[in-house]
Amino acid sequence: MNRSTAVIVAAAVLLALFAGLAIYEYAAFGWHFAREEVPGTSAWHWLRTLLIALASLGLVTSLSRMPIVERSSAQVGGRATLLAYGIALLAVGATLVLVADPRLYQRMSAEDSAIEWSTALALFLACGFMVLRQRQLMREPIGTPWRWLHVLLGLGFISLFFLMGMEEVSWFQRQIGFATPASVAAENWQGEFNLHNLQTDITEFALYSATGVFLMLLPLVRERLATWPLVAPLLPLLPDRTVAALSAPMLVFTYSHWDLPPVQAAFWTGLFACILFARSSGARGERLLWSLLAALVVIGQLVHLAFGHTMVAIFDSTEYREFFFSIGLAAYAFRQWRTGGRLTQT
Repeated sequence: MNRSTAVIVAAAVLLALFAGLAIYEYAAFGWHFAREEVPGTSAWHWLRTLLIALASLGLVTSLSRMPIVERSSAQVGGRATLLAYGIALLAVGATLVLVADPRLYQRMSAEDSAIEWSTALALFLACGFMVLRQRQLMREPIGTPWRWLHVLLGLGFISLFFLMGMEEVSWFQRQIGFATPASVAAENWQGEFNLHNLQTDITEFALYSATGVFLMLLPLVRERLATWPLVAPLLPLLPDRTVAALSAPMLVFTYSHWDLPPVQAAFWTGLFACILFARSSGARGERLLWSLLAALVVIGQLVHLAFGHTMVAIFDSTEYREFFFSIGLAAYAFRQWRTGGRLTQT
């Protein structure tokens, strides 16, 4: 089996594992594929965790055997390194708050808290940076390779980030002071004027799984599979190693979704990606950064699993998760604006 085939097989095994686990758990235990719950500790839960970890390790290991072919994105700059340390310290601080005062941990992530507004601000910034990137794309010569694809996907990112930001603050419902229409309130889990609470569990399942893959796994794909026919046209739109460094702290905050295979797989692939980035870094400072990020992901997750039962509500950590992945998305959009044009032309 050659290296390219190994990557495909590893990814296929991972997808098959997700589908198989979801089908089996629904048939055997009646567990919905998207749900929030206290992490289980039965023998089955430990076995599935082992299986997901091994499958994730297989995928990352397969990618690690591919040479780095996109070296322009395979390093973290000095300023980004300092910013990554700052974001990591925020995650450490939030974790310590959980240990010291679970009620404060909840208040910090409540509706209209600084964390929620910071999340929305980061998403609006991401939208703004992608608008600036879109202006660059529109000025590219008509014959620029894959220009039309990048324009369409850029519009998609702009729309997505704007929608996510508005959903985060329920379209400014509380600030403007308009009541939720009765038809919407009857279907909305929180009685608010937004879309994501029409099916909160499914929305969070999709969001947390997708951002884990996008922000942590795709930087590896960008570096190692840049010449693949399916990857090459999308290369300028993929996040890079810098984005992964700024996004890694989000992996800590998975408590109420830990038992969902795709979310757990996003944790394991993100952790193994941090380890691989550390091993493949040429600079000592960058190796230290990735090593500390890997340690943060492991220790932070263990602390949340150990102290999660003290949370006022099991979903208290979700706002922290959204805050940290919104930082990652803002970093992605900023990098698109600042480096996307040059990469498109190469």
